[in-house]
Amino acid sequence: MTSKPTIGLVIDPWDFPFNGTVVSTRRFVAALSNQFNFKILKTGNAPDQTANHEIHFPKLSIPGANRIIDQMQAPLARPNRRLLERVVADCDLIHVQYPFLLAHQAIRAARLLDKPVISSFHVQPENIQRNLRLNQAFVTRGLYRLFVSLFYQASDQVIAPSEFAKRLLRQHGVSQPIDVLSNGITANFFARSSRQTRTDQFQILSVGRLAQEKQQSLLLKAAAQSQYRAKIHVTLAGTGPASAHLKRLAVTLGVSATIGRVTDEQLQDLYRTADVFVQCSRVELEGMSALEAMAAGCPTLLNRTDTSALSELIQDPMGAFTDEAPNMLTQKLDALLSNPGDRQFLADQNRTFALTRRHEASATQLGNLYHRVLGDKSSSKPQQPMTDVGHAS
Repeated sequence: MTSKPTIGLVIDPWDFPFNGTVVSTRRFVAALSNQFNFKILKTGNAPDQTANHEIHFPKLSIPGANRIIDQMQAPLARPNRRLLERVVADCDLIHVQYPFLLAHQAIRAARLLDKPVISSFHVQPENIQRNLRLNQAFVTRGLYRLFVSLFYQASDQVIAPSEFAKRLLRQHGVSQPIDVLSNGITANFFARSSRQTRTDQFQILSVGRLAQEKQQSLLLKAAAQSQYRAKIHVTLAGTGPASAHLKRLAVTLGVSATIGRVTDEQLQDLYRTADVFVQCSRVELEGMSALEAMAAGCPTLLNRTDTSALSELIQDPMGAFTDEAPNMLTQKLDALLSNPGDRQFLADQNRTFALTRRHEASATQLGNLYHRVLGDKSSSKPQQPMTDVGHAS
């Protein structure tokens, strides 16, 4: 093994950094490139160039689902067995980020070549079901069985981004080692800015994929019912298959709203100027956008459910609601908008919590995990033992 091990990262939509998994993976690659060489196994149309750090596989076509996949901007790759075997042979470890056909074949090649495998839990079956409108319980159970069998049980090590995600994996039969490793918040989101208290206009922000499981329509309806309706402007920052529907809904409800993709610079400004950040999703394995808002010192209203990790981020009951209670989001939103002191209290609590999720610590933990799985005893830094939940003991 060379002084810089080579990690093969399986992440189909690498060229589409519009979702949390891709954003997080790119940050980890940048942070760890001084310790590891990375080969990116992704969807693309470039010629076969295995010497390049990006390995391209043609786009997979799935009749009946192509339109939704295109709207989600998460193209899946069609594996080539011979190419995969050549690439995997040049890697010291395979790290699966997207658990689909390319990952399945990459794991198979790794097993044939006796290469260790790590799989990260970034995709809940519920994400897939809600977008395909297949919400039946038996479909959920079947997809979990498939994911567990083909990916997580087939790996030497599993990474979960939250305690909630780890519990889900255990509940569905994963017995392999699981470490909890936050995606982490990068330093740029912690930049302080003075928040002006205004009563003539309120900026309400939600960030994430515009899709059914994110439930942004709840926020638009809550704003329409608010006593501050005439003063509220809602920003839904993101892209996805529900974009057109949400724009029509805002017009129908008479809610002032900006809906669509923003740049990284615009996103940071939005976090720093929002009066309240709202996340309505029922399906979150960690909640990166909520964490970023918290780091920026933004008061947050998060949906507390037993199917999402957002509950782990709630710092005070005034910052929580449940979508199962009619009008609760409107009531909580109005209460915060009426009380600048409560907003500041939540902002301070959020920022203190966010400091425990710094990206630098997560990158260090991932680097240590790579070395541990590789059995690399030549690391320049002593390795801290990990507990069962993946935190340094």
